[in-house]
Amino acid sequence: MRTAIPPGSSPPRGVIREVELWPLRIPLKSPLQIAVGKQRQSIEVVIVRLHTEEGVSGLGETQAWQRQGSNETLAGLVDVLKNQLIPQLIGRSVFDIAQIAQQFDALIYGRLSAKAALLDALYDAQARLLNVPVWQLLGGRARDSIETGAVLTIAQPSEAVEQAQSFYQQGYRHFSVKVGKDIRRDIQTLAAIRYELGDEIRLLVDANAALEFDDALRLLKGIEPFNVEAAEQPLAAHDLRGLAELASRTPVPLILDESITTQADLLNIIPQRIAHALHTKTAKNGGVWHIRPLWQLAHAAGWRVRPGNHPATSLATLSVAHLATAWPHSLIPSPFTQSVTHDLEGDVVTEPLKVDRAHLTVSDKPGWGVELDIKQLARWLAG
Repeated sequence: MRTAIPPGSSPPRGVIREVELWPLRIPLKSPLQIAVGKQRQSIEVVIVRLHTEEGVSGLGETQAWQRQGSNETLAGLVDVLKNQLIPQLIGRSVFDIAQIAQQFDALIYGRLSAKAALLDALYDAQARLLNVPVWQLLGGRARDSIETGAVLTIAQPSEAVEQAQSFYQQGYRHFSVKVGKDIRRDIQTLAAIRYELGDEIRLLVDANAALEFDDALRLLKGIEPFNVEAAEQPLAAHDLRGLAELASRTPVPLILDESITTQADLLNIIPQRIAHALHTKTAKNGGVWHIRPLWQLAHAAGWRVRPGNHPATSLATLSVAHLATAWPHSLIPSPFTQSVTHDLEGDVVTEPLKVDRAHLTVSDKPGWGVELDIKQLARWLAG
């Protein structure tokens, strides 16, 4: 769809003339193990950069994760971006994000991971054209900094304690403990962490939708003595009846992740009183454009929000950070910065984001506030 320019009117600002993309594979410093799937040695991401007629660019990122609510492959993302979505952008203004998002949805069902990269790039370009940070477009700065958490991967109890102690020394007090491979070991791990680090820290567990009902109930009953604040997605995404029963049989509150992709999912779940919070991710939920109304809907229902991401570079991490900076309500700290600050061998921007004592402060620079490092893009380019 192209909008005609009325006689005597000025042409629209921010007309897109070109879009570049880079499929990347970036190694992890250590293998990542969660309850589902094999160990991950690297992450796969797609970086996009759109260019306007004024010479202003906009950056976005998405991930091919194939778990935790995502089933995208790197090749699949590149195909849908190059052959279906990007052609719809050429000649459009970056300020037409509502129409563009609607057109994307009319063109292809789902595929929120692919749409996320381009919609986030539109926000970046808008903000650069207006010479403001993205958080300013989203309502202004609502907090000076964002408290983040740390994720502890599945390991033996002694190894998990070492992970936790290292993060504790860096200022982290919120820990998300991956569970679901061995219930007995999981309970021992929670006991050991609580014993070694005391009551100052806050704990939640995340099974990544891997457990059967009986195992999930045994886990939640077993960790009750250790003051665990919440359990994230213990059962499969579709098992809402099981999740509701689980919630009724344990005092450990539930957070949902894989069960919620769209607003329709959330609207269906809210009346069932299954959970008290949701965990969103840039790729899974479609970027800032789609995530912000999810947060608003959740807040209206009395739920809390946990801002998150699949493992990502600074770009997608900053998408979450700008949204969180402009959010005026409480947030549950999450490890959405950890891939950048601890896990990845490299990044794609000239100044990767930094976290100070578990707190991230987003800058006042225009857009996301970062520029691509072309040498790093070439280094991590997927064959």
